[in-house]
Amino acid sequence: MGFGKKKKDKAEQAIEQAVEVKAYGGVLPEKVYDYLLVVFCLAMCMMHMICAKKSFLQQEVYLTMHMFFSFIILFLSTAKKSESKIHNAFLFLSVALTFAFTIYVCCNLEALRVRQWVSTNLDIVVGCTMIVLALYACWLGFGKFIPILVIIVCIYPFFGKMMPGPFHTSALPFSRTISNLSIGLTTGLYDSTLTISANYTFLFCVFGGVMSATGVQKFFGEFGKWTVGRFRSGSAQISVVNTAMVGMVCGNAIANVTMTGPYCIDNMKKNGYNPTTATAISCVGSNGGQILPPVMGIVAFSMAGYAGIPYWTICKMAIISAILYYLSLSLYAHLHALKTPELRTRIVEKPVVDWDVMKWKGPAFVVPFIIIITLLIQGKSVMVCGFWAIISVIVMSYLAPKRHRPKFRELIGGFVEGAKQGAQMGACCAVIGMLVCTFTTSGMGVKLTSGIESWSHGSLFLALLILYIASIIAGMAGVSVAAYFTAAAFAVPALQKLGIAYATAHFFCVYPASYSTITPPVALTTLVGTQISGTPYGKTAIECCKICGVSFLAPFLFVYAPVLLLEGSLTDPTSYIQLLAVIVLTVAAQFCWVNYFCTDLTLLERAMFFLSFLTLILYIFMSMNILCIIGLALFAAATVSHVAKWKKNKKKLVSSAAV
Repeated sequence: MGFGKKKKDKAEQAIEQAVEVKAYGGVLPEKVYDYLLVVFCLAMCMMHMICAKKSFLQQEVYLTMHMFFSFIILFLSTAKKSESKIHNAFLFLSVALTFAFTIYVCCNLEALRVRQWVSTNLDIVVGCTMIVLALYACWLGFGKFIPILVIIVCIYPFFGKMMPGPFHTSALPFSRTISNLSIGLTTGLYDSTLTISANYTFLFCVFGGVMSATGVQKFFGEFGKWTVGRFRSGSAQISVVNTAMVGMVCGNAIANVTMTGPYCIDNMKKNGYNPTTATAISCVGSNGGQILPPVMGIVAFSMAGYAGIPYWTICKMAIISAILYYLSLSLYAHLHALKTPELRTRIVEKPVVDWDVMKWKGPAFVVPFIIIITLLIQGKSVMVCGFWAIISVIVMSYLAPKRHRPKFRELIGGFVEGAKQGAQMGACCAVIGMLVCTFTTSGMGVKLTSGIESWSHGSLFLALLILYIASIIAGMAGVSVAAYFTAAAFAVPALQKLGIAYATAHFFCVYPASYSTITPPVALTTLVGTQISGTPYGKTAIECCKICGVSFLAPFLFVYAPVLLLEGSLTDPTSYIQLLAVIVLTVAAQFCWVNYFCTDLTLLERAMFFLSFLTLILYIFMSMNILCIIGLALFAAATVSHVAKWKKNKKKLVSSAAV
């Protein structure tokens, strides 16, 4: 009995300390918020982990509970920080209303199923309440842009039915619209977007939080030192390796930069990198985790659930483009080191690797990584992969010696942080579901698809350009999953009409959405990175765009060079020529951006590399072999000329030194 009590006291103490100590402005005592958040976060984690192995809830109840926990966690997190009594009162009212609609749906489930198209007045009131709470929760999680966009789209059909020609849309009666958007339990808030949040993304958000809490990132730092630390650009290459390894098992760009940024950015600054460049390298590397298999992030999970493409197929299709992305980043970091005098002339010492950390922290990364790949190959669901990934990282962490084990309160804190991230995505996906529903029921999606076909005059490139710009605009809120769902709703049908394969069309939408976290005006990953380093947000965002210059072209390259997605005929020599052309143009572009190769480029050399890049791009788009030959010849000529000049100057310097 005494032992049980002691154990219980220890657990309570751990939960009590699981929250971060921050400036407090809430109305209730801080510990009340802390306890409530820990309870609701752990309850949400437990529900999803149990459902991953054995579903004990009906689908509508399961999704309602997912919304319930998401909203409550966001409301309580905001209430803890809010200093306004009026705002706190509204937040507590929101919490009460969230409890009310959850109880209403769960208790009246069968009746709601029967009357989903003929909802009662009370149903409509509850439905309106759900919509308002979802919009408010999304606003708290990601700002005003997404809720305002969804409100405009949902209201437009009521005016669109009076509009002429291309602006005309159909509109359902108000009660039917509310039913479709919420209380009907099949579309709107309950659309496939919410299912994706519950079944695909949540457990991997938790996995990222738990992995951070167990200290696995220490292994990434030591592994980076061991593999690339000896290079002149070693500190930046360590950042590239760290962000890539975290991305392979986490896929959350913001979590990635939060885990790796404090060490990597500081290490690069200490070794001579400009603070802005160091921050940009870390942010771009963290963003790449969204497109790096096997755990490609929320936007890839969203694609699997929304498009119905098997997740393992998506992983295989993404592998070449992910390698090219990190190749481009690594090359930029190395060229920048060679160009910067402080980095170019410094004596590179062999880094000291902590083999004790490598030995005991490594398995907590390697084992979950192997488990995820094995289960995906076997065709297991993403939920099952997430469940076993969480279990394996905890088990491997506690098999290590005591000095390397995480404290219980740190583990609880990892679950809490993961649940908070998952709650944000839950609210966002619920709101985006209303947008997708409105596109479908009002005919707006069909109108936009037809409009794109008309505006492009049948030109594939022009249609791609229009859709790309639309995807960039959709991503201005800085939320990749919102950008993808918004763009895919009308872009994929339009691309299919133009003869683009279904999977390729979705990849065309996914990549601009993935870049939304590092591109202005709202670049959440860049914002977190600048908060860590203290660098100006605007300059850092521009530097991120410079590094990703070639990567921004990837969606177009997928369409014209399907070999990048392992599509088309892999026995056709043209596929391999296209792949070579993409690699060369990537290298040529970075030479131009940094204006450096073995030494500073002359104006003529820079122009030749730029023309090589431009010509190879045109070859990919136009499939004219002569352009490929010209592009490769320009690259070879510029390279040979530059290396020869560099060697000649080096000999002169050696001779002068000898004299």
